Amino acid sequence: MVSTFSGSALESTVQTALRQGSLRRRDHLALMSQMLSDPALSPTCRSQINRLLDYIQMGRVQLLD
Repeated sequence: MVSTFSGSALESTVQTALRQGSLRRRDHLALMSQMLSDPALSPTCRSQINRLLDYIQMGRVQLLD
C-alpha cells in the first residue's frame, strides 16, 4: 500500500524536493497516487504536485532510487 501525505507533509516534501533537486521514487509514487485517487485534494496541493512533476520532466529535480 502506498502512503499518503497530509497537507503540511505534502507541502514540506514538495519544497524539500525543489530545494534539494531530488525526490525519492517512493515519495514520487505516493504523490502521484494521492493526486490520482484523492478527489478532496485541494487545488493548492494539486498545483504544488504539478509543479514538482513539471520540474522532474524538465530535469530540474532528479528521482532517486
